[in-house]
Amino acid sequence: MTNLTKASLLVASPDQVSADVSPDASGDVVILHLKDGIYYELNEVGARIWELIQQPRSVQAVLDALLIDYDADAEQCEADLLALVDDMAGRGLIEIKDGSIP
Repeated sequence: MTNLTKASLLVASPDQVSADVSPDASGDVVILHLKDGIYYELNEVGARIWELIQQPRSVQAVLDALLIDYDADAEQCEADLLALVDDMAGRGLIEIKDGSIP
């Protein structure tokens, strides 16, 4: 896997399909990984990250958007984002590519 930096580009894997499954507009998203047939559920913040990376976007750009959208501590937000991105990449839901911040 590529070393994850703020300049790394994140993009949803082509081997998945996703859908908003929240009847109460809470923003939850379910992702089906087509290779392993496993469903993954994301809460509101995870769903926002998922929405942001439907087009290649840098870690920094995603972090900046989250800090605008949510009243969160910047360091904690970054740590949580990096942990989720690392987990999603490990499960094959996203790809991490070297890149420069767009």
